[in-house]
Amino acid sequence: MESSIYQYPDVFRRAHLESPGEIPAEVVFLQQVWKRHRKRPVRRILDIACGDSPHGRLLAGNGDGFEVVGIDRSPAMIAAGRRKAKAIANLRFYRRPIEKFTLPERPFDAAICMSETFPVIVENSRLLSHLKSVGRALKRGGLYCIDIDRQDPVARVSRRMMWRERTVRAAGIALDIREFNRPVAWHSPLHSIYELECTINFPAGAVTTRDLIPVRYTLPCTLELAALASGMFKMVAAYCDLSFTKPLAKCRYRWTGVLRRV
Repeated sequence: MESSIYQYPDVFRRAHLESPGEIPAEVVFLQQVWKRHRKRPVRRILDIACGDSPHGRLLAGNGDGFEVVGIDRSPAMIAAGRRKAKAIANLRFYRRPIEKFTLPERPFDAAICMSETFPVIVENSRLLSHLKSVGRALKRGGLYCIDIDRQDPVARVSRRMMWRERTVRAAGIALDIREFNRPVAWHSPLHSIYELECTINFPAGAVTTRDLIPVRYTLPCTLELAALASGMFKMVAAYCDLSFTKPLAKCRYRWTGVLRRV
């Protein structure tokens, strides 16, 4: 079995072309969303599919009184998060699947699902189970902010096809990356299947990873419908490219759905 890029927390974000200033900008935007859409201050935050929780580290470590709990299914990511947050007392981690979970925690004021992870929940039953799990973890009136890539630029294909090749560096290590698109059936809820192949050139020897990432086609209207179907949420806003003023029609990269717990 081939390794997964998610077993290597120190390099996986660069494989996904995350820029150095991206996460701080997202954290600032999230705080603005909370102030705009919640009457009471947000203090307790649930970071879903957190990885090593860079958002949580910024929030919990900024001295503003935020308390963050991160959940992720990957033991490598949870271990990396705990190691990086060792000096941050108000950031905790649990290993949990995001489709269905409970936590030994009191309710949260807000939840976030960043890094375009939400569309990997493909089946309707798992999507509704996820929303119900998040809803049960939130206070009434709590907000759930979901980060989603604009998906229409990805071409549908009838066979596995190379999309692009590139080389990036992370933690002083070169990653040779090859990306492929795979075909999906016409009746599938998937928009695409993204294949990510990385050769990580460690000093002790190269390691090749391969990940198949299903991507459900997710639009503001379909997120609104899922929120209503869950019985837990109402969609209150959709913003594009970390802007409160840019119309959705002019979205370039990704959008943020804001759900309120009913």
